[in-house]
Amino acid sequence: MTRFHRLFSLRHWRGWWQARVGVRLDRHWLRRQGVEFGQGLVMLGRPRIERIEGRIVLGDRVTLRSSDEGYHTAMYHPVRLMVDASPSALIEVGDGTRINGASIHATRSIRIGRNCLIAANVSILDSDGHGVSVAERGLHNPASAPVLIEDDVWIGANAIVLKGVTLGRGSVVAAGSVVTRDVPAMTVVGGNPAKVIKSVE
Repeated sequence: MTRFHRLFSLRHWRGWWQARVGVRLDRHWLRRQGVEFGQGLVMLGRPRIERIEGRIVLGDRVTLRSSDEGYHTAMYHPVRLMVDASPSALIEVGDGTRINGASIHATRSIRIGRNCLIAANVSILDSDGHGVSVAERGLHNPASAPVLIEDDVWIGANAIVLKGVTLGRGSVVAAGSVVTRDVPAMTVVGGNPAKVIKSVE
């Protein structure tokens, strides 16, 4: 594409608008949702924020990708960050972590370390959502336990991380896995329920 054609292309002006104006508008919107964030935040598309009670805290250079343009797999929804159930509910994301079209719902505490990769359509939940017994099924978030994801963890597309789980530093969760128990550091887990496959080299 020549310089002349680039100047008059819609893609060129859309990129210019996003870089010059859109970034500021998006960050202003995020602050109005009550989200705390550090420097260098990147938003590709607008995330869905549901802060009923509690806090959402993003570190420096966090990426929230809510658009699958240029992404390597289908993304079924924008990044969704939800905190509810109590004023102490917390989602905390460490520096340099990238979240791509994932859904994270904290009723108590979900802490994500630094330089983590969270792929499209991942769900991270610190509660069951409803009771297991028929009598408790109408109760909202009856049981919860904190989720801790340590530094340098990679969670593959469509994986589910359930309440009370710790993912050790440098671990990898294979795509489509369901994680119901702690994952040792520097291991690869996969399956339903997820089991150790091998060590990270």
